[in-house]
Amino acid sequence: MERADRQITYGVLVLIGIGVLILVLVTLSGIYFVRSIITPIRELNATAEKIAKGDFDVRVKKEKDDELGALCDSINDMAAELGTAEKMKNDFISSVSHELRTPLTAIKGWAETLQTGGIGRETYDKGMNVIVREAERLSGMVEELLDFSRMQSGRMRLILKKIDLLAELDEAVYMFTDRARTEHKNLIYDEEDTMLSPILGDVNRLRQVFINILDNAIKYSAPGGRITVKLWAGEYKAFAEIIDQGRGIPPEDLENVKTKFYKGSNSVRGSGIGLALVDSIMTALDGTMDIKSTLGRGTVVTLGLPLYHKA
Repeated sequence: MERADRQITYGVLVLIGIGVLILVLVTLSGIYFVRSIITPIRELNATAEKIAKGDFDVRVKKEKDDELGALCDSINDMAAELGTAEKMKNDFISSVSHELRTPLTAIKGWAETLQTGGIGRETYDKGMNVIVREAERLSGMVEELLDFSRMQSGRMRLILKKIDLLAELDEAVYMFTDRARTEHKNLIYDEEDTMLSPILGDVNRLRQVFINILDNAIKYSAPGGRITVKLWAGEYKAFAEIIDQGRGIPPEDLENVKTKFYKGSNSVRGSGIGLALVDSIMTALDGTMDIKSTLGRGTVVTLGLPLYHKA
């Protein structure tokens, strides 16, 4: 019996030892498992807090190719995109500040000159012309910023109605004819299709689109260059094409020209929201804007607008 009791006791102790060992192993593995999740999550949380405070250069170290690794990649991509957006925003603010300062400086300078008196009629007229022109330019820039803000926030209302695209484009081209002539550039309006069907759109926003595109075409064309405006109709849309022989858009900039605040390496002046605003307007009008460009040879902008159909 004593021998049997010893064997039983020994067996019980072995079982207890095995049980304790299992508990220890389970506890250690549980701690390791929890730490393997909690530690990366703490790092992710710390990184997210830094990103929230504006540090977009911080990155999360990826340890494994699992769900947490995928989350690390997502946070790193988000930080990179936010950093790019922040840089573009800062460049935009700097650019707009410069663009606003230029006409303000001209207005202030000529106003002070006129205020002194004792100037001839010719100088007076020249000064007033500069003040009026720069004030109009300043007003246009402010309106563009306000329109872009309204478009982004969904507060811009479109008044859709039947529009004679031929007449609207003709008026827009006429507005730039004198400027093109003054800058020794050739603005050609090719009116091949005089029987074009009316389109559905907003007159004011459509004029804004034409003015922006034509302004860019003239601005980026060298003296002696040709800007051609064409118009034709498809089955469901009417198309306006503006072709210039300007400096063109570098390939690395072409895919970003519709992005808000983006200013390419070839840009000369402007806020960086012109084409972004045009693209937003065209989208709202159920239209399209296609841009093709070759560096050093010019740019082709094709605008497509839906034809008007009676309900």
